[in-house]
Amino acid sequence: DLSSNRLSGEIPAEIGYLENIRSLNFSRNRLTGSIPYNISKLKDLESLDLSNNMLYGNIPPVLADLNSLGYFNVSFNNLSGEIPFKGHLGAFDERSYIGNAH
Repeated sequence: DLSSNRLSGEIPAEIGYLENIRSLNFSRNRLTGSIPYNISKLKDLESLDLSNNMLYGNIPPVLADLNSLGYFNVSFNNLSGEIPFKGHLGAFDERSYIGNAH
């Protein structure tokens, strides 16, 4: 849990190398940039919370391939574009996406 740590900068693409991680919580920081596509390599990921940052761009559609994902929150960022309502991403309600530009 790396929430509320005043982290800044981009989420490194190398995050995809943490293959056995089950929970990733970067909420309530100052992260910028886009959501790295490499997060989709975290096949055992059960919880992903990127809320309350300054992330921008699209939600990578490949995140729908995270079949173990039971919690997903990207609310209150600057994300835009279509919400990829396929796979597991379609199971999360609007609270997971609220507060973005889309």
